[in-house]
Amino acid sequence: MSKKNKCARVLIVDDEEIIREIISYAIKENGFIAEGASNGEEALKKVAQERPDIIILDVAMPQMGGLEVCERLRKNLDTRDIPIIFFSAQRDIEEIIQYMPGAPIEYIEKPGDIEYLLKQINSLVIDKNPLYSPPGIPPETVNP
Repeated sequence: MSKKNKCARVLIVDDEEIIREIISYAIKENGFIAEGASNGEEALKKVAQERPDIIILDVAMPQMGGLEVCERLRKNLDTRDIPIIFFSAQRDIEEIIQYMPGAPIEYIEKPGDIEYLLKQINSLVIDKNPLYSPPGIPPETVNP
């Protein structure tokens, strides 16, 4: 019987450090691996270096906003299937994201509910991939 061998890697992209820290803490406490980026350009570099399993993405950021990051990821065959959760105070993006191709895109309005965010991560990543460990359970102890 093969064992589940991986914890999901979450990239948190937000120009507000406190937001990245709060989300990162909650994600790590729930058994995920958290990485952070403070703008869109940094996010694209991190995605190229080590592909995340899901991205939590703010919309309004300096240098490159979240919608442009999403568009670039969706145009690339290697990254178009990475699920994205927009976590933003901007309300007008819901209509835009419904027409973007590729992996699922969700929207959670800031300040948002961290428990709901964690449920969405589980839904988009853990529930769909048998190689991942459920949150809070060490990968080496879980059988598929």
